Amino acid sequence: MPKHKTTMQIDDKLWKKFLGQVIKKHGTTKKQSAELEIAISEYLDRHKEEI
Repeated sequence: MPKHKTTMQIDDKLWKKFLGQVIKKHGTTKKQSAELEIAISEYLDRHKEEI
């Protein structure tokens, strides 16, 4: 599947908490894009009715 490269502005504390979870799970931040993609997918699954 093709990937879309984007830039976002996210609250610094929120981003650091997210990266902390990525590091806890993978031992590195190199999987942050994959985890963000999972988080977006899960969000969309939970909010199907609203779309």
